[in-house]
Amino acid sequence: MKRKVNIKHCTIHNFKRSEISLTTILLALALLLSACARQPQPAGIEEITFQSGEFKLVGDLRTPAGTGPFPVILFVHGSDDADRTLFGYYLPVMERMLRAGYAVFSWDKPGYGESTGQLREPYLRHQRAQIVLDAIEVMQARPDIDPERIGLWGISQASYVMPLVLSQSEDVAFMICVSCAGMSGHDLGVYQITTFAMFCADVLEEDADQRTVLFAELEEARKFETYEEYLHYREVLDALVDISPYRQKLLDFLSKNGGGGVIPEEAWLKNDPEIERWWNPVEVLEQVRIPVLAIFGDKDSNTDPMQGAYAWRKALEQAGNPDFRVELLPGVDHLVAPSESSCINDQGETLDQVLQEQGYGPLEESLALFQQEPGQHTPLSAWPYAPGYLDLIEVWLRGLCEGR
Repeated sequence: MKRKVNIKHCTIHNFKRSEISLTTILLALALLLSACARQPQPAGIEEITFQSGEFKLVGDLRTPAGTGPFPVILFVHGSDDADRTLFGYYLPVMERMLRAGYAVFSWDKPGYGESTGQLREPYLRHQRAQIVLDAIEVMQARPDIDPERIGLWGISQASYVMPLVLSQSEDVAFMICVSCAGMSGHDLGVYQITTFAMFCADVLEEDADQRTVLFAELEEARKFETYEEYLHYREVLDALVDISPYRQKLLDFLSKNGGGGVIPEEAWLKNDPEIERWWNPVEVLEQVRIPVLAIFGDKDSNTDPMQGAYAWRKALEQAGNPDFRVELLPGVDHLVAPSESSCINDQGETLDQVLQEQGYGPLEESLALFQQEPGQHTPLSAWPYAPGYLDLIEVWLRGLCEGR
């Protein structure tokens, strides 16, 4: 059976014609059912400890009911502290993956829960990528895991970590990226500041028309590909900050956090992954031909979702990737919850509300409790995921499994 191909995002399957015995067909069906059948709950959870350089990682491998070897999905965290389920946030996603016949493996981030060590700049993303590479080796050595079907799921900062993994290994069979970055971390930081100016505060009446013009200009500027177009994108962001009533506070914040200047042309063109803050991971995608699902929410204020979706789609098309899907979900924020606003303050209210409904206090108080009692709290398992998000992941994964 040939790998499925994607033509204008309509999946088709091509089957190799050959002489196949009835015994072979029955055996293939048995393996397919064991790996792809709907599973109501995990058959087992095994705690696994592994070493990655100075880091000791402790996590859980969840396996579906049935007989392996199973395909497995490794979870790659975002930038914040996280235990192996991100306080329950991953659990609904994991359940769908298990139902689709996939095992899932996730670990506490270094320095959190039972994992030890401390991630450090300026090579934090490289350290995290090496952890994923070592986790892949752990999975490859297990008889209940199919070493040829190891995939990655990641969110936010993982969109820097996973491409680093892909640039160093051919052992990743597929990838799901959520709220992905399509630019350098440096420029992403500037965008995050700009979104506060764009969506969290009204401008003076005399600047309202100018903001409308800049919003329209931003739509095209987001599609930058050359250095000159990149400079124009940054000019539009700077202009939006300039008409914000919080302009000076925002500029002071940028100054205290490394400044908001543009990346020099030579460095932008070289795009050296060793300079992590200036590195754009999209360049790796231009060589990626494994199945990729990339999901963005158009109310995301932590990344530029329109720019990210455009950059990922363009790069995967350039790679000639035969099996990718890029989805920009309307009315969805960075953590894939429904949102009517792109203001990060408004989106934070969803998190506080979920914690309150689950009997917890404010975010900072809750995080302190989670740190004191790691692994004992999963309030975010009640996260209000946007309609269709979990279905999208499960259906896509089933398609991969059926395409073998």
